Amino acid sequence: MPQEPAHLIKPLPPGFHRNMIIVTTLFISLMASIDLTIVTVALPYMAGNLNATTDEVTWVVTMFAVGQAIVIGITGHLSRMLGRKVLIMTAVIGFVLSSVACGLAQDLDMIVMFRFIQGLFSGPLIPLSQAMLIDAVEEEERAKVLAFWVVGVMGGPALGPMLGGYLAQDLDWRWNFWVNVPVGAVAIILILSFVRRTAHTPMRTDWLGLGFLVAMLSTLQIGLNQGDKLDWFSSHAIVYLFLISFVAALIVIGRGIYLGKRHIIDIGLFADLNFTLCCLVVTAMGSTFLALMILAPQLFVDGLGWQASTAGVVIGCYGVGGVTGSFVAGRLQSILSFRISYILACLVMGSGWFWFSRLNENVGMWQAVPPGVLIVFGMMLVFPILAARAFANLSPDKRDEGAGLFNLTKTLGFSFGTTAVGTLYYNGQLANWTRNVGEINPSNPALQQYLNDLGDNVSYDTKMAYVADLLTSQAQLQTIFEISQYMAFCTYGLAALAIFFRDPKKESGRGYAGWLDIRPFGRFMGAARYAGSR
Repeated sequence: MPQEPAHLIKPLPPGFHRNMIIVTTLFISLMASIDLTIVTVALPYMAGNLNATTDEVTWVVTMFAVGQAIVIGITGHLSRMLGRKVLIMTAVIGFVLSSVACGLAQDLDMIVMFRFIQGLFSGPLIPLSQAMLIDAVEEEERAKVLAFWVVGVMGGPALGPMLGGYLAQDLDWRWNFWVNVPVGAVAIILILSFVRRTAHTPMRTDWLGLGFLVAMLSTLQIGLNQGDKLDWFSSHAIVYLFLISFVAALIVIGRGIYLGKRHIIDIGLFADLNFTLCCLVVTAMGSTFLALMILAPQLFVDGLGWQASTAGVVIGCYGVGGVTGSFVAGRLQSILSFRISYILACLVMGSGWFWFSRLNENVGMWQAVPPGVLIVFGMMLVFPILAARAFANLSPDKRDEGAGLFNLTKTLGFSFGTTAVGTLYYNGQLANWTRNVGEINPSNPALQQYLNDLGDNVSYDTKMAYVADLLTSQAQLQTIFEISQYMAFCTYGLAALAIFFRDPKKESGRGYAGWLDIRPFGRFMGAARYAGSR
């Protein structure tokens, strides 16, 4: 297959080749996104087999996220250096080989190292699959076909725990990694058969910028993943990690403005207001999706005492809303304007979260389905449109770079969102438990009746243990419903951002056109360098 410069790649006409490109991108994105969460359920099995503590084994998840974030950010640079097809083939092969190595690891240090390498190779898969899909279709059809990509990207983290739990329980935790071998083989066949080759561009690598980018992302991800375990800012390690990340971020941004396209990442892409807003909104909405995936199991299994299988059925039903919303999204764009579609999606999501916050301890299985379906439906209603609109002003040769930055902000946002929900849950549960304990009156007739109903044969200490368990359960439910209310207000608030979106056809889409024109600063710095050299 002949090589083409990225900016000369033309959309494909409807037919078998374009359909198979859609299938290939869905398959690749699903493979990469599932591995982010597939081991979460298997961690206890791994800890027992590798003689590791529960806290130590979480590094298996943390280091994968670190490796993935690092390479997502420089996907555009790697794609220009190697060409898109060579890069994605290298990534899939490296992903499969590192998965085999993870399955063969005999101690925690080995599996953490190979898991980091696996994350590095998985990094380019999601951005490149998005860029390939955007290149394959005309602009007016992108929202429709990106619905398939969104199903893979957002469905993977939800399917991962279910698949990982089955493999760990019925086979062996090592199959969480070995399952990637047949999946990777299919991906390689699809890539060789249908992915178009782009020519590589000889270019220099900004190694200093890469070093600061790695420092920024690795310290940030480690800090976010380990902060809750180390009690956040009471830990000197967490303070140092965030300080290093902050300083490195300032240097990355400064060098990006100073060097422009010569920097390891093209900061100038954020000068496009539509691109920036789409990145931020997708990040925020994706974080609410992960919040649902965190809070729903806590509510159903821990708070309400349901069987895990029952909770799994309810959460699985939420996926129906996601699939429906993603396919409605492309058709909705042809009926309503983007702003109206966006506002509608925010209102639907917010209503779903408000409904979820009104559940109680007496809720039945099927009563818990509609709120979650509404939340996921609303998010998927606009997610494909945002993923397409972000690239409306970017020239074809910048799509790989744009896809990398788009997915990097999304990945970091998901980490912030997961951490924020976890922290709110822990602190809220503690605060509610303390408040509930303080409100207990030993002379309260209801409390005395509850203790008497436990029977005379039950010791006082045992009765108090029952009371403590009841208070813990109530505090947990209160916290979940309070966080759900926060999510509702935040989602309603996102609707206000609609006023900032611009019509892409009115944007020039060239260079640094947009809301943040950094060219004058670059010209000033260039003049200063020239003056200093005289």
